[in-house]
Amino acid sequence: MSELNMVNLWVLLIMISTVPPRIAESLEVAVLGSGVAGSTAARLLADAGVRVTVFECGRGLGGRTSTRTSREGGRYVFDHGAQYISGPKTEPFGKALADWRTAGFVREWDGRFADAVAGPAPGGAAFVPVSPEKSHLVGYPAMNSISRNLLHHKNIRVKLQTRACASLDGEGRWALTSHGDRKALGAFDWLVGSDRLSGTNNRADLRDAPLSSFKSRMESIISVPTLVLMVVFASSLPLPLDGIRFDEKSGEFGSLGWAARDTSKPGRERDDGRECWVIQSGPQAAKEIIESVDGASFEDAREQVRERAKELLLVDFLAALPKLVGDDLELPEVVSAVGHRWSAAFPVVPPSADTEREEHVSDFEKKFVACGDYVGDLHGRIEGAYLSGRAAAGTILDVIGGGELE
Repeated sequence: MSELNMVNLWVLLIMISTVPPRIAESLEVAVLGSGVAGSTAARLLADAGVRVTVFECGRGLGGRTSTRTSREGGRYVFDHGAQYISGPKTEPFGKALADWRTAGFVREWDGRFADAVAGPAPGGAAFVPVSPEKSHLVGYPAMNSISRNLLHHKNIRVKLQTRACASLDGEGRWALTSHGDRKALGAFDWLVGSDRLSGTNNRADLRDAPLSSFKSRMESIISVPTLVLMVVFASSLPLPLDGIRFDEKSGEFGSLGWAARDTSKPGRERDDGRECWVIQSGPQAAKEIIESVDGASFEDAREQVRERAKELLLVDFLAALPKLVGDDLELPEVVSAVGHRWSAAFPVVPPSADTEREEHVSDFEKKFVACGDYVGDLHGRIEGAYLSGRAAAGTILDVIGGGELE
């Protein structure tokens, strides 16, 4: 913990030293974002008796574990963000995964996985199987089931499609209003920011919040985007794999970075014979497509990226299949194809001057804590998001005297 944060913590501890012991039950905390970090922080605070309101600007929960359900008659479901959870690297996350599996909203994806590599001959390719001992855990029945279950608590309210803008009122509480119509959303004792983009100049979420140090830190983090194709085939692809990682740098597979047969994941099975696939690009292809778009407006530019992502990834994926399984391949009809731009897929964080990276960012004087997969040591990973959300909740509980996390 930095010296400044330590000073702020001691100041706040002195300020609240006379607070009644059941203070947790009288607190109101706002959480911006419903990804794994925000959902974890919200759940742990709620378990301690704190009343939590989660504001999510999107139509659904999950952050990087979001799930897209099409509006078409077939009701196609895609995990278009994070694809799976690898085996845990830390004890706290290992325990959380075990609890989630026991609760039934995380299961093992018993798929067939391989890395696609360029073959010795031009235009050739080969598979390098991934060890069957490597764990591939997924939310059940969808990736966003993790956040959905964490946020299912009597002390948690969730407001979807609500971009909340925060500022400090005259009493030192966080006053939140909705973006656009500025409708009052309530006043809160603490604010938890779990979406780092909230602290950037392009977003209004924290524009009026006196958090200059946090915002400066957020502006220094680079977002590496990824393009996504969500495609439905009329029948099963004759491919003996369910998850394929491509080496974009080899040039053999064009823009491809990853491909997954989503209907092979537990809870995504279909009874109509159709298959849902998620294809993700490598970072270079995403960069080139995004930079090439010249839209008259943000919405126009975003739509252009979606269309180009769909066209590029579908062409490259269909072209890669004969290289992997042979030229006599018969491809089923494409029923549906939708492109998507995942703007903040992977954070690139500048080297920290500290020898030990903190798992959250705090301003105790203003009662603000930020968490996400951009702090700590596991950037861009669900485990990193969980650990950060856990640390954020633990910090607030430490300060208010609400008890320690197990």
